[in-house]
Amino acid sequence: MKNVKSPSGKNEPAFLDDIKKDGYHVYSLKNTKIPNFYPPELPNYPGVSINTLEIGDVITIRIFFGIGRGKNMRIDGGVIDLQVDEVHTESVMANILTVLPDKFPLKAGGSIEIFEDEILYKAESRYN
Repeated sequence: MKNVKSPSGKNEPAFLDDIKKDGYHVYSLKNTKIPNFYPPELPNYPGVSINTLEIGDVITIRIFFGIGRGKNMRIDGGVIDLQVDEVHTESVMANILTVLPDKFPLKAGGSIEIFEDEILYKAESRYN
């Protein structure tokens, strides 16, 4: 993934602070409106309204992780599937379904809070 100018003016991803703090950054449709926040090669995602979600639905998010440390750290990412466990007004709690490498800060079976602008897709059918 190529680096972009961050709001601080440095030639690094604008979301690097999240990765340094939490070990990951969840892609946000809201942040796509900020010029150069994400690399331009990422696709446009349709998004999902929380009002359409039910417990058990499978949703997809994009996540970025830091690989390595210090100046040698690179950023990689991909999409992961989650199963909705709780639906709230502005967010959902969801269980991670995608198996990730051991050194990643998120694990299959773990739970994460996701906001509406972070949900890229809703699966047509549910995992059983």
